[in-house]
Amino acid sequence: MIFPPIVDKIIDIVISAGAAQGFFLGMLLTARKNRRKPANKILASLLAVLSVSILHSILASPAFHSPYVIREPFILIIGPLLTFYVYELIGFRKIVWKDSLHFLPFVILIFFVLPVWTSTASPYAEFLRLNGLIISKIIWTLIVFQFGYYWSNILSVLHNHRTAVESEFSNIEGKTLSWVKFFLHVFGMFLFVLVLTLIIAFHTDQYESIDTIVCFGLSCAIFALGHNGLFQDEIFSLSAAEAQQPEKSLRSPQNKLEMPPEPREDEQWKKLETHLEKSKPYLNESLTLTQLAEQLGITRNQLSALINNRHGNNFYSFINMYRVEEVKRLISDPKNSTFTILSLAHDAGFPSKSSFQAIFKKFTGLTPTEYRKNLR
Repeated sequence: MIFPPIVDKIIDIVISAGAAQGFFLGMLLTARKNRRKPANKILASLLAVLSVSILHSILASPAFHSPYVIREPFILIIGPLLTFYVYELIGFRKIVWKDSLHFLPFVILIFFVLPVWTSTASPYAEFLRLNGLIISKIIWTLIVFQFGYYWSNILSVLHNHRTAVESEFSNIEGKTLSWVKFFLHVFGMFLFVLVLTLIIAFHTDQYESIDTIVCFGLSCAIFALGHNGLFQDEIFSLSAAEAQQPEKSLRSPQNKLEMPPEPREDEQWKKLETHLEKSKPYLNESLTLTQLAEQLGITRNQLSALINNRHGNNFYSFINMYRVEEVKRLISDPKNSTFTILSLAHDAGFPSKSSFQAIFKKFTGLTPTEYRKNLR
């Protein structure tokens, strides 16, 4: 081993604790009864696979006299399960039987290496034994690329999900899966660990350390999943159509500059401005694009295109711009000098202190407190 004895001992404890916690949390998830039961089952399966992967590396692998110096096949299951978990949470699409093909690389790998574990002598088994080192490196390289593919795919799905949310909602708190992004960061760090072990595999002979590093990374992932994933609030899910096809402007910026607006669009814009000034629907913190479109008597697609063409941004930014202006008006009114800024923000439609402060500074370049001081 490349680690000092005391560090080696601590790592062993962390690895064993991670494997035990993975099984425990998996059983806890399957016992819970709530609306997210399908997602919980997938998460429970993911935790179980992580634990099995750890146990396989520290217990099963030494029992088999395999020529492979890198022996961990279960990592091939982690990426698909994590992807299915995110799909289920955001309603991206239903998981169907053909999705089991994502596990085909794992099955192929198992049957590829199985002849080495059998007593039957064959030219193929002998070939595997003679070329175990190079085959190990090839397999590990493919595992790293496979895991990286799923990680980047989930990142893209979450980005599209946020875009869709901001196109429909004026309040995105609890709708953007920020805690799932934490999951993604955890597995991004694990991807870094896999790349590190790949470098070790190609440049050193410390192959035993590879199993240790991978198991330690898997244990840390289990701790992170357990701490952040089990007791979160219900996550809002968009429909599959909304998640896959976020609203986009009907015209490109270039076309918008070259083509004069249609008379119908001018009428709709004036109607929208008048409605916002007189009725102030943005004071409703849960206002959505669909609701505002119904109030105006147009379709949500028409309203989305109208806001994108005239304002150059999404519905979320557009509505919160009006809320910021409302807060500025309230702060400037001497009658409100005894009220806290946060209470005025709630009156203007902001749901929380954190979102209000971030949005206010985005539009004004000042914190709410700085803005009030400048008025004096």
